[in-house]
Amino acid sequence: MPAPLPHVTIVILNWNRKADTLECLDSLARTDYPSFSIVVVDNGSTDGSPETIEQWGREHLPLALIRNAENRGFVRGSNQGMRHALSTKTNYVFLLNNDTVVEPDALSLLVAATEHSGDVGMAGPKIYQHGKGRVLDSAGTRAIPWLAQGFLLGHGEVDHGQYDNPGDLPYVTGTALLVKRAVLEKVGLMDEDYFCYFEDFDWGVKAREAGYRLILDPRAIVHHKGSQTAGFNSPFYVRQRTRGQIIFARKHIPILPFLFAFLPYLVLYRYFRPAAFLVVRRRWLHLHALHKGIGEGFTSPVFHQGLDSSRSDEVQGT
Repeated sequence: MPAPLPHVTIVILNWNRKADTLECLDSLARTDYPSFSIVVVDNGSTDGSPETIEQWGREHLPLALIRNAENRGFVRGSNQGMRHALSTKTNYVFLLNNDTVVEPDALSLLVAATEHSGDVGMAGPKIYQHGKGRVLDSAGTRAIPWLAQGFLLGHGEVDHGQYDNPGDLPYVTGTALLVKRAVLEKVGLMDEDYFCYFEDFDWGVKAREAGYRLILDPRAIVHHKGSQTAGFNSPFYVRQRTRGQIIFARKHIPILPFLFAFLPYLVLYRYFRPAAFLVVRRRWLHLHALHKGIGEGFTSPVFHQGLDSSRSDEVQGT
């Protein structure tokens, strides 16, 4: 008798985006991988999302719904879902953005790629920009750790297979990330010093330090809507990205590179350059967000870890 397939818990975070979440769930209902369950964490939505998601679960696939009274952010909300997964006998967690559409064979391919080698701890798919054919959102990642700078390989390029063999990755983007249970138990959940942005980079560093490899399976395909909005479109993005980068640097860059590499880079390329752009465009809210992100990046505590989070999760099964 063949061994049973590893069980995967899919964790999705929702905040006032029920149409996107339902489309993501519909794509998961078409997956060809037979051994999975779904956990949706709702971060205090006011658009009727929880009720709609519960109804989808009754009509399509059973799911667990964690309802928060407020928006706890991507990291804390995702950690709630992963903590719920760890309370079961699941073998993997598939962390998935709610604005994604997953190809039917993506999960099967990711599990097979990860099971192939015992030292692989995380795996990610090739990600296309939703509705743009073969335009890449990412085909893996690369990083310059001493500048606290991560990059999405191939972002905005048409996919011709040019990034299909990137080698081991410095991190797997949290848009779609399969992680082994053993990694969660050894490394911990995502670091809750981050509200969003840079938490996946931080997690990847810790996983690699623990001896795990991080890989891309280019055959597995996920489509991502969020890649179509970037840059300075949101003051929230400016604030949280800036804050996250500084916190990452404080955690992971030794003092001399921090002083003589990261700080000049931050001042020249992450402050003066965007600030000049924002002043010229008169985007005062964005400029305020940039200043706020810098202030919070240097003053926020940097010792809190994901496994220390509150366990007061309200879980409902449908």
